[in-house]
Amino acid sequence: MPSLICSSRYTVDSQILRRAAQQLGWETLRLDADRIPDWFEPPDREVAFFYTAPHIFDIGKQLSRTLLGCNPDWTVNLPPELLRRDLRQTTLHVALDTIENHFVKHSVSKAFPAAIYDRIALAAATSTIHPETLVHVGEPVRWTHEYRCFVANRNVMTVSPYVYEGKIIPDYDSFPAVPETEISEVWAFAESVVHRSDVDCPDAFVLDVGRIADRGWAVVECNECWASGIYACNPVAVLQTLLRGNVESDSLQSSNWDFAKHYSLACPGFVG
Repeated sequence: MPSLICSSRYTVDSQILRRAAQQLGWETLRLDADRIPDWFEPPDREVAFFYTAPHIFDIGKQLSRTLLGCNPDWTVNLPPELLRRDLRQTTLHVALDTIENHFVKHSVSKAFPAAIYDRIALAAATSTIHPETLVHVGEPVRWTHEYRCFVANRNVMTVSPYVYEGKIIPDYDSFPAVPETEISEVWAFAESVVHRSDVDCPDAFVLDVGRIADRGWAVVECNECWASGIYACNPVAVLQTLLRGNVESDSLQSSNWDFAKHYSLACPGFVG
């Protein structure tokens, strides 16, 4: 019987996932702190986490699990036809010296809002962030639709819109009735990304895709499946993805997908 371990953050997403896990007969645990209680013993080695970095790394260590996720430059290294825009990775201090009006985001975290910045605005938004932090810098484009796709073993498990007709969907009661034809387009494009032989990826992650005005479908970004909002995704499919989002540490000789290492690289000063 698998287990689901959630953080103490009592979010709508964690409630939905915990309820779905209980209906499946899973063991569930919501932590009050960053410590697995002594009395908790997972029924078997199938464990799903719903937690955020960097706290998840300590939780994973307590159960000898390594969390999987894409490396910081995964998105920027995709083939150009999957991006449909200029996008590069650099350090924060280089970005502060070179950007004019560019889209800038942290390469692996939400340390500052992803947005279009000039140098003054970016300096204000990142005043407390290490200058060697890795960031993505891109040309501004207009996304008309954006979708979250949970991916496991190179298969798209479930999808949900989170931006529709240029507007962010604000809550769970506001999801639009999306035409099945568009869902099919999203699913087909996302699978075309993860099925490519020249695109490597972890066993489980989140792939965000969207439509750029006048350009077509493109990859927005990647995220860690165990720390991503689920929107209107099928919670059972999300849980199946989360089970693939970590591995037993002693079975991991070396991997491109050890997310604690990626986090340390992208976030100077962090010691995992």
